[in-house]
Amino acid sequence: MSDDPDKSGLTQVVGSLVGDTGGERRKLLFLAFFFAAFLYLLYQLLRILSPFVPALLGAVMLVLIFYPVHKRIAARVSRSSVAAAITSMVVVVTIVVPVFVFLWLLVSEATDVAPAVSDWLGKHSDTSGTLASQLPEPIQRLWSKVSPHVQIWQADLKGIAVDALKEIGNSLTSFGVATLKKAVVVLLDLMVLVLAVYFFFRDGHRIVHWIADLVPMEEEYKWRIIGRLDRTMSAIIRGAFVTASAQGALTGMGLAVAGVPFPVFLGFASALLAVVPFVGASLVWIPAAAYLLIEGQTLACIGLVLWGMFVVGLVDNFLRPYIVGGQAGLPILLLFLGILGGIRVYGLVGALISPLLIALVLAFVDIYREQYMPRQSST
Repeated sequence: MSDDPDKSGLTQVVGSLVGDTGGERRKLLFLAFFFAAFLYLLYQLLRILSPFVPALLGAVMLVLIFYPVHKRIAARVSRSSVAAAITSMVVVVTIVVPVFVFLWLLVSEATDVAPAVSDWLGKHSDTSGTLASQLPEPIQRLWSKVSPHVQIWQADLKGIAVDALKEIGNSLTSFGVATLKKAVVVLLDLMVLVLAVYFFFRDGHRIVHWIADLVPMEEEYKWRIIGRLDRTMSAIIRGAFVTASAQGALTGMGLAVAGVPFPVFLGFASALLAVVPFVGASLVWIPAAAYLLIEGQTLACIGLVLWGMFVVGLVDNFLRPYIVGGQAGLPILLLFLGILGGIRVYGLVGALISPLLIALVLAFVDIYREQYMPRQSST
């Protein structure tokens, strides 16, 4: 046994280092195992819940829309479960039941679209030639004067228009048949939506606080960011709802006045497509205008095009940015460009992601200015 104090001290230091290294390795191994297992379990949970994601997202949207109503009811009712039940009943009576009945009527009307399109195609299938031969006589005379100078009128645009209308009719019919076949799934999703609305109203605050506790940031900044995201999400939902409703109603009115068949069904389809900014409703009224032109109803076609461009289109291009930008406090120009760029980068979901990203960036900019700009100005 050595009496060298230096050697004994060195042995203790090496032993402590080896022990610490072993402890750190065990800690890293535990962390790796923990996060791997956690991510795997989270992935499996998301797979289980994935069939109900549309219903859950719909519930979130309805809760955000009706949350002011819930706050008023909760102020008069002491028990949160009773207040949530009352607000959920209000949502069901005012939104869910009317929309469900309306969808059922639309599906029944959609079953008549295919025969009507087939009859219309049969009436026009025996005719051939270019679109110029199908135009009214005054426009044909005008074209006969212009055509010698333009050499691009050789394509059979009528055939293209007919094929497009046929595809639209088949799509609408497929939607109706698929909806009828999936009636049980629709009812299950409706039940999940109603239950989710109730629990989100009752436990929404606890869910938000639980998520906020997981964010490693100062409390003031966490709740500022959450508040801004909440305002932005509410503005997006209200903007989409108001814009889609207005565009659907205006498109249906224009189609009815122009004499296009199935104006109610096509108006609802335009409302659904209106969630796609800038181009949604035009996917309905442009083929309808082509139908009117092929039918020889020139004035109705021109009127529908003008109505779609300067009434329906302006509602989307101006009303949506003003609603979202005004309520969320976002610059309208930045929001306009962000929505266009978001759709180009992320697809249709970019219309939802881009305003949230803009809100997050502006929130972080505000935090940066508060944290660092005063220090710079004071030096």
